[in-house]
Amino acid sequence: MQIRANANDNQIINTNAAARARAEERAARENRQTKGRQSIFAGDLGLHGDMISLRRQRAQRKALKIVGDAWDGEKKVDQSITDIRDRILGLWAEKEENLEYIAQGDAQKEALRQQYGVALDSQEQKDLELLEKREKAGISPAGEVQFTQEELDRLEVLDGRKPTAEDLELLKKKAEAEMPGSTVKLTEEEEAKLAELEGVPLTEYQERCMKIDRYQQRYEKRNTQIDEEVMNCNSTIRAIQQERLKHHGMVDAQKDADKVMKAAGDEIFGMLVDEAKDHVDEEMEETREEAKEEAEEKAEQEEKIEEREEKQEELEQRIDETHESNEEQERLRRESAERSRKDADLLGDMIDAGVGNVGSISDAQTEVKNMLNKMKLIEEDLKGSTVDEQA
Repeated sequence: MQIRANANDNQIINTNAAARARAEERAARENRQTKGRQSIFAGDLGLHGDMISLRRQRAQRKALKIVGDAWDGEKKVDQSITDIRDRILGLWAEKEENLEYIAQGDAQKEALRQQYGVALDSQEQKDLELLEKREKAGISPAGEVQFTQEELDRLEVLDGRKPTAEDLELLKKKAEAEMPGSTVKLTEEEEAKLAELEGVPLTEYQERCMKIDRYQQRYEKRNTQIDEEVMNCNSTIRAIQQERLKHHGMVDAQKDADKVMKAAGDEIFGMLVDEAKDHVDEEMEETREEAKEEAEEKAEQEEKIEEREEKQEELEQRIDETHESNEEQERLRRESAERSRKDADLLGDMIDAGVGNVGSISDAQTEVKNMLNKMKLIEEDLKGSTVDEQA
C-alpha cells in the first residue's frame, strides 16, 4: 500500500505542476492578445510609409497648385490694374504736354495781336474768334459747340452765304487737310466750293492766327481722346474690382485646397482603418488557430490523464489482489505451521512415551522429516510470494 500511495502523490504533483504551467502560458498569451486589441499602432501594420507620404505629398502639391494658380490669377489682375493706372498716368502726362503746346499757341497769338495792334474789342478780333469757334466745331463732337443767331449771321457775311450741312463737312475736311502732317487732300471741286463760301477776306493777322489755331486744335482733339480713354480705363478698373468682389478668388482657392487636404486625410485614414481591420482579422484567425490547438492539446492531455488514471486503477487493483493473495497465503502458512507444530508436539510426546518399536520410531522420524520438508517448502513459497509483492 505504501508503494501505491507514493505513486499517486507523485502523479498528482506532476499533473498540478503541468496544469499550472499551461494556465500561466495561456494567461500570458491572452494578456498579449488583449493588449493588442486595445490599441493598434500604424507602425505595426503592413502599410508602407512611402505610400502614405506619397499620397500626402500629392495632395499638398495639388493644394499648393490651386492656391498658386489663384494667386497667379490675382497677381495678373493686380498687374492689369497697375498697367491700366500706368497708362492713365501716361495719358495725363501727355495731356499736360499738349496743354503746354496749346498755351504756347495762345501766347503766340497774343504776341501777334499786339504786333498788329489789334484791339480785343475790335471787329477783326471778334471775327477771328468766331472763325476759330467754327473750326473747333468742325472737330468737336456734334452739339458740343453751339452758335447764337448773331454768330450765324456774321458767319454768313464772312462766308458770303450761310453754310449748309454739306458746307460744314467741307470746312471740317479743310481744317483736317491744313493740319501739319495731314494726308487729307482737297479736290478742285472742293476748292471751288470753299472759294464760294469765302466772303470777307482774312487779314494777315487773322490768317497767321488761324494757322496757330489749327495747330492748337490738333492737341485739343488729342486731349479729348485722352479724356475718353482715361474714362474708359477708370471704368475698366472699377469693373475688375467689382468682379473680384463677386468671386473671392483667394478665399475660394483656400477652401478648395482645404477640401483637397481633408479628402487626402480621409483617404489615408481609410487606408489605415482597412489595414487595421486586416491586421485584426489576422490576429483573430491566429487566436482561433491557437484556441483550436489548445483545445486539441487539452483533449490530448485529458486523454493521457484518463489513460494514466486507468493504469493507476489497474495497478491498484492488481496490488489489492496481490495483497489479498498474500494475506490468504499467510493465513494458510500460519495454519500449516500451527498444524506442524501440533504434529511435532504430538510426535515428541509419542517419542517420549516410548510408543512403538524401533522400526516404528524410525518410521516416525522419517514421517517427521517429510512433514518438516513439506513445511519448509510451504515457507519458501510464502517467502517467494512476499518477494513478488515487494517487487
